Amino acid sequence: MLRLRSILLIAVAVFMWNCDSSGGSDLSSAAVLLAASQCTPTTTTTMPTTLTDNSSCPAAVNNATDDLGFGGPTCVTSIAAEAPCWMKTNFHCVTVTVEGSNYVITTTDRPPHKSAYYSVASGYNESMDSGFTTNPNTILTQNITMTIPTTPTVTDCSQSNAGSDSVGISTLGIVIFNNQAAPGDSFATEYYTMDQSQGHPQNTGKYHYHTEPYKITNDDDNMVGLMLDGFPIYGKRNQSGTYPTLDSTTHTTSCTPTEFPDGTYCYHVENQTGYNGYIIGSYFKGTPGSVD
Repeated sequence: MLRLRSILLIAVAVFMWNCDSSGGSDLSSAAVLLAASQCTPTTTTTMPTTLTDNSSCPAAVNNATDDLGFGGPTCVTSIAAEAPCWMKTNFHCVTVTVEGSNYVITTTDRPPHKSAYYSVASGYNESMDSGFTTNPNTILTQNITMTIPTTPTVTDCSQSNAGSDSVGISTLGIVIFNNQAAPGDSFATEYYTMDQSQGHPQNTGKYHYHTEPYKITNDDDNMVGLMLDGFPIYGKRNQSGTYPTLDSTTHTTSCTPTEFPDGTYCYHVENQTGYNGYIIGSYFKGTPGSVD
């Protein structure tokens, strides 16, 4: 019994590291992860598929020099023919295939916009906003693959599934992190290492967004990305132009945006400013896929 307890303590210690202003790495709270593993689902609800009709956009998207006009590097956008129109219309800087009941999304995670975390020699460097200071890290090319269900499921345990370090993918191919900070640090402190686009890299060079990403959304209803559980993410507003009332645990609401006419759940950027305007808290609405 003592040995088992030691193993559990070691496992918790491994996960108790996060993104901080001193250059740490982003992983979610081990306590919440442990809570998730202790729940046995008793009910499962299958939501409408997000693999919606693509008859109006049957062709694949292949752009080897995708330039979004943000002054950053061009990127490769490759989206399979069978992918839905909402994905072909909104997503850039990713490779997307549909394999069985999953989207397989691969990204190099290089922001297609300028950043203080690019080197001056790259030509993509810009200054930080007043009052903000860079952390010690720089942007490095990644090789991240997310496997995300095309048909999300919700169980009575789903709200206990905490986000890991890449909880979703944005429409610019940048990974999304939750609102956690490292033990001994605070997210309020970490926020002031964000660049002008509200992103920063952790110690392996993985650039990411925690809060409202201004190159994608700014107090509007734009699609921000796709969470690891398969539910879409939007800006602070819904498509009627109002601020939705969100579930206090998962920050989602039931919704029927034009992209998902059969209805689904939507994440929304929290209707706050600064570090309180985060994209996701510590909990998924649905059962998450995987990240490699």
